[in-house]
Amino acid sequence: MGKGYFVTGIDTNIGKTYVTAQMVDCLQNKGIDAIPYKPIQSGVVDINNRVIGEDVAFYKENLELIEDYQYYNTYTFETPVSPHLASKLENVFIDEQVILEKYKQLENKHDVVFVEGAGGVAVPLKENFGTIDLIKLLNLPVILVTSLKLGTINHTVLTTEYLKSHKINILGLFINNVPSPMNEMEKDNLVMLEKLTGHDILGVIPKQSVFFTEDHIFEIQQLLTK
Repeated sequence: MGKGYFVTGIDTNIGKTYVTAQMVDCLQNKGIDAIPYKPIQSGVVDINNRVIGEDVAFYKENLELIEDYQYYNTYTFETPVSPHLASKLENVFIDEQVILEKYKQLENKHDVVFVEGAGGVAVPLKENFGTIDLIKLLNLPVILVTSLKLGTINHTVLTTEYLKSHKINILGLFINNVPSPMNEMEKDNLVMLEKLTGHDILGVIPKQSVFFTEDHIFEIQQLLTK
């Protein structure tokens, strides 16, 4: 049986998909059978006349994944809005037990499964059930994707405190889209994020970096021992 980690972020479009793919690629390069899993996707692309979730399409384009698109995703909505609204508009019922069973199957087949959430931790997936509830159901530690932009301290601390209030284990932070060189604010944010959240920075991914540069990730294999 493998291990699983839930990848979430301080906001939408913070880079969860990119960071997830980076981690999967890094582990695959170490000979570890790692895969991404996107339970719920809002927003699609057209690939060869097939409607595919845009994040799963990104995975398939940039990773060594042998299964078909649907293997890495359970619910796909064409409307790019919060899942609770997208499911209502498209008349699709989200069953969290289906997601749980799918995750268990993946966990039994692979060494590591990175489960990427939709939006941030407070996003509702359906009435009275949100991302925070899905994390609890899957019983996974969280990897939080953040940045060094203005406002990140507030957003990151609020997110970590919300997770802590629900007694969810936070493995650490991933800082995405880091400029080079950093200005004084960004340097200070890097220090303050670790200090104020009390969590380790697992990796830093530079802005406009060439895709999959392992030097930019500290020690992803430590994830397997935590």
